[in-house]
Amino acid sequence: MINSTQRLTIPTERIIQESVKFCLNNYDALFPPFLLINIAESFLWKIAFDIIPPFEIQPGFTENFLVNLIQYLTSVIPLIILFALACWIIDTIPNGLAIKYSSERIEGRSISLLKSFKAISLSIPRLMLLRLVSGVLIILGFVLLIFPGVIMTMIFSLAIQAMVIERLGVYESLKRSKRLVLKKPWQVLLILLFLLTLTSMAVFLGESICTHLIIDKIYFRLAVILVIVSMVKPLQPVVLTYLYYFLSGKHKLLETRKERLPSAPILYQEEKIWTVKYHPNFCYKCGQRLPSNALYCPRCGVRVRP
Repeated sequence: MINSTQRLTIPTERIIQESVKFCLNNYDALFPPFLLINIAESFLWKIAFDIIPPFEIQPGFTENFLVNLIQYLTSVIPLIILFALACWIIDTIPNGLAIKYSSERIEGRSISLLKSFKAISLSIPRLMLLRLVSGVLIILGFVLLIFPGVIMTMIFSLAIQAMVIERLGVYESLKRSKRLVLKKPWQVLLILLFLLTLTSMAVFLGESICTHLIIDKIYFRLAVILVIVSMVKPLQPVVLTYLYYFLSGKHKLLETRKERLPSAPILYQEEKIWTVKYHPNFCYKCGQRLPSNALYCPRCGVRVRP
């Protein structure tokens, strides 16, 4: 058993491997919410493309053409940012569901997707507000200079996890995320780059399918791309949830040595390597703050530690 006072160092590839394994084993529960939300976002983008006027390309590169282009971009870019921010906020629902579902499983409790939704239903307005605040700060960072936007993306990448798992407020969740990310910034950056690469590959696959099927209308192409992206999207909150637990220092990892399991199948050995012993701060049923050594909730009596 790893001493709780020791600094915990978890390889990035191992976090990704465990997250991928968890996501594949629970794909039937994690995938549908992202698919439904991405279909809704495709309709939202259809409205956006209907509102945004097309740019009339005139022959020749003249001063008048440059002025018209600048005026067009000045009017269109704010609309695109507004719709992108709306999609960013809508994504809060499936992300919150995936975080709650995976965190309960990590802590050793069995929970259904419906119970996960009931657990976070009252927190959805706060989650959306948190997503709005972080989204605005990230967009401002990218608009001013690219590098501040990257820093903001890293710093606030674990904010939703902090709100769902720790039940913190908006400001406290942002602070908690920043504090955890600064422990291992390069590890967080590598994981975010992995997720970005995976999403880019899904977008490229969607573009290839649209080209093969000769889909010309932009919102139809976007709908196909969003459906393909929804296939890999569940991995993002799961990976970041695993990362949150490993950076938070509120768990102990028990390493099971393979030599003690000579007759067990390899798959069973791999599943037994990582076991999480978690000490919750709040009762998952009534929300009561718990003592550090509590086995049962002092208010409602439910068992809070597996």
